[in-house]
Amino acid sequence: MSGCSKGEEEQKEKEVVTTVLEKLFTIPNQKMQDAYEEATKMAEQDSSETTEPGAYGVYDFQKLLEEMYGSYFTEEGIESIPYWIYTNLNVYAADRDVTVTFKSADVQPEESSEGNYYTFVTELEYSIGREEASFEQNGTVLFEDGKIKNIYFADGLMTEIENQLFM
Repeated sequence: MSGCSKGEEEQKEKEVVTTVLEKLFTIPNQKMQDAYEEATKMAEQDSSETTEPGAYGVYDFQKLLEEMYGSYFTEEGIESIPYWIYTNLNVYAADRDVTVTFKSADVQPEESSEGNYYTFVTELEYSIGREEASFEQNGTVLFEDGKIKNIYFADGLMTEIENQLFM
C-alpha cells in the first residue's frame, strides 16, 4: 500500500476486515463442508496407518484457507483464523440446520505500536431450524504490510449456538 495516505490505507484495511468477516460468517459454506467431510473420511481410512502431522486432510483445510483468504492475510495471519469458524460452524450447519448471516461490521482503528490495529463488532443473525437470533461478534485485527497478521475473536458465536442447541 505504498503511496497511500494514512486515511486511504485505513479505509482499505477496514474494507478488508469487513470482507473477511462477511466471508467467515456466511454459513453454511459448501467448500468448507466438503473439505471437512473429506478430512473425516481420510481420518477414518488412515487412522491406523499414520500419526504423521498433516494426515487426515489437515493440509486440505490449509490449502482451502489460502485459496479463499490468501489475498487478505499474511501466512501467519491465515493460521490465526479460529478452527471453530471454518470447521465446527459448518458441521453444525450441515448436521443441525444452522445458518449464519453477516449483517454488518463496525471496524474502528486503535492505537498500537505493533502496526495497524483495529477492533470490530460484527452484527450477525443465526438460525437453528426456525428459531432466529442476533449475535454481536467482537474481535481485533492487526495488519502488517497491508495484510491481516492476526485476527482474534473475543467471544464466540460457536458457544452461543452450542448453548441454544444443548440447553
